[in-house]
Amino acid sequence: MNILSSNNLNPKSIFRFFEKDKSILGVDIGTSSLKIVQARKEKERAVLETYGELSTAAYGSGEAGRAALLMDEKVSEMIVDLRKEAGVTAKRAIVSVPLRYSFITVMDMPELSDKDLAEAVPYEARRYIPIPIAEVALSWSRIQTEEGGENQQKPKTTVLLVAVQREIGEKYHRIIEGAGLEYAGSQVEVFASSRLSGTRLHQVHVCIDIGAVSTKISIVDSGVVRAVHNVDRASQQLSIAISQSLGVDFKRAETMKQELGMVQRPEAAGIRHTISPLLDAIFDEVDRLRSDYRRKTGKVIDKAVLLGGGSLMPGLLDYAIERLGIEVLLANPFNQFEYPVFLQQKLKSISPIFGVSASLTLWGLHDQ
Repeated sequence: MNILSSNNLNPKSIFRFFEKDKSILGVDIGTSSLKIVQARKEKERAVLETYGELSTAAYGSGEAGRAALLMDEKVSEMIVDLRKEAGVTAKRAIVSVPLRYSFITVMDMPELSDKDLAEAVPYEARRYIPIPIAEVALSWSRIQTEEGGENQQKPKTTVLLVAVQREIGEKYHRIIEGAGLEYAGSQVEVFASSRLSGTRLHQVHVCIDIGAVSTKISIVDSGVVRAVHNVDRASQQLSIAISQSLGVDFKRAETMKQELGMVQRPEAAGIRHTISPLLDAIFDEVDRLRSDYRRKTGKVIDKAVLLGGGSLMPGLLDYAIERLGIEVLLANPFNQFEYPVFLQQKLKSISPIFGVSASLTLWGLHDQ
């Protein structure tokens, strides 16, 4: 077993004894690692209890950093193992659904009452969803819009539409129950990451979630996801490019990426030259999404949040600022939790990895 990081905060010794059924576990099942965050609500505050990350490598007979497609039973086994390592006590879990298994769009419709809108959305959705409506679970919400772009229109109803294949929802339900947990819900990963705005980003910003095999880009305006895009370039592709360009094996390339990455040092010049085009392709998509949103709404997006394991590559934050020309922050979801002071530096250094799992936990606690 390859534990990338785990921590049991031992709440019985640090905090007052708590009721186990008040704790929630956020579960982020990634392609290269599993992330969990457990917390409880105490006086309207989220109290962090434990967290952990576990590589899929040992379960998929692969290498750390490589994506692995595991059978559901293996994923459940991973969750069981990580629960033991991290000292998880929560019985209820909320799980993330990958963006690649979902369909998200914004629909403009005539101004309608809530009752009429509820009847009209499923019919209108057929125009946008590429598979039969009967095969997806639909959810939607009315969102406010502020006209100010180039194409101002008459008053309308704007709807955020989300569709997830039913079989995918059932798949994650089985995984959670197979790990001996109570399934308490699921959420598409980009909606979890939209909760990471913090006090500095109340208005519009862009979230850039760099995973192992894909990068998820989302525009978040006043806490609401308004646009999403999936890019098939991410952390694993960077390591493969380094491996091929410099003639080293994947393991060595992964180490070089994690130790040098995009830093401005002579010994990193070859790596920078190799992976810059891949990163530029990601940031080009970010710029395109920003431009589209400005054209439609008149709003300038001048802030970005980086999250995901790939965001911790040395030098990437500075490169993102240089390339995008805007303020770029590393996500720190643990800022929204209470925890012992001695953990502050440790949590800050790894927090972008737990963006989705921590946000799922916050969502679950909010509904208590």
